[in-house]
Amino acid sequence: MTEIIFSSLHAKADLRAASVHPLAFSPREGQNRKKTVKRLAVLLSLLLAMLGASPRNLPAQAVSVNGGSIQGTITDETNAAIPNASISVTDPDNGFSKTLQTDASGFYSIGPLNPGNYSIHVTSAGFESLTVKTVVRTGTVTSGTFKLALGRSTETVEVTAGAVQVNTEQPGVSDVITKQQIDSLPVNGRNFLDLAQIEPGVILQSGESFDPTKAGYSAVSIGGVAGRTTRILLDGQDITDENVGTTIFNVSQGAINEFQLNCSTQDVSGDVTSTGQVLVSTNSGTNAYHGQLFYYFQDNRALFARTAGGIDVPFQRNQFGGSVGGRIIKDKLFFFVNSERIKQDSSNSLTLGPLFTAIQAKYLEAPLTLSRDLLHRTPRLQRPLRRSLLRPH
Repeated sequence: MTEIIFSSLHAKADLRAASVHPLAFSPREGQNRKKTVKRLAVLLSLLLAMLGASPRNLPAQAVSVNGGSIQGTITDETNAAIPNASISVTDPDNGFSKTLQTDASGFYSIGPLNPGNYSIHVTSAGFESLTVKTVVRTGTVTSGTFKLALGRSTETVEVTAGAVQVNTEQPGVSDVITKQQIDSLPVNGRNFLDLAQIEPGVILQSGESFDPTKAGYSAVSIGGVAGRTTRILLDGQDITDENVGTTIFNVSQGAINEFQLNCSTQDVSGDVTSTGQVLVSTNSGTNAYHGQLFYYFQDNRALFARTAGGIDVPFQRNQFGGSVGGRIIKDKLFFFVNSERIKQDSSNSLTLGPLFTAIQAKYLEAPLTLSRDLLHRTPRLQRPLRRSLLRPH
């Protein structure tokens, strides 16, 4: 809503500025004048469209193609459709509210909606009111089919739908990794795509196996197919590397609200792919302030195995960051900020071939270049010096 207001004001300013230019053209510049008139017509059309889509007619939240939706049919106890029933959908976290009516067949649909908790209030003359608390997931159609009982509309029946629901509206094979799972399940390195591996037939592939320049990036393999063709969308934007198949940048786990993993029969709202797709939705601000801070430290003492040569490879990782979100104007304007950094120092060991092993053994058996007199005079340096020279690298 705020972006539309700003865009409207910006368009008005451009229109006022452009309306002065036609007076400056001379009669000989007819062609330029026509171009200016066309530009004014385009600006006027955009302005009228923005005014027609005023904030009063729009949801008080930002939506994305990765949002969910609610649809269903309102009937009575005999399964007869109830037309013109009033449907009010409310998000208590940010004050979003939308009211619509069912059509002649009792059907209604609303979306896209940001993932989260919603309250559906259904009213119709001659029937008891119904209030249902439900959950909308990313890329999922939530069932809104209900039956109304005869009675006075002043009486209200409250129903709470479970967080785990069977999706009867979409034929695809998919599942949603919720925010609770993202926050509670341990992930080494805080790569949210690691959580996709809890789904059957899904493994994570290192981008380095595709291209040496993609070290630290990941791809998702579904059903034994290489992860090059799996599409990954972040709030509707495709962030898949077209050449390699991993993401073009890493997304902080703290910025992820939830994501849907589609294994087959993907919804047409996503990109067309021969394997699967991952639909990711990010966090947003709410009326309540919320956030987190974290710091992880890990080094080679954390149950690291030695290499084949018995070498204790140096390793150290420092990962820290945090996020915060909340309201600027209650029920109207929100903010969310996330930052994360990883600092890692590591090295690899190499096992030398027979030729290099013989050369190494020859140099280790040779006498030290330092004289025995120097070692004898400095007995404190003798042991660490020999140890450092004899230690394999």
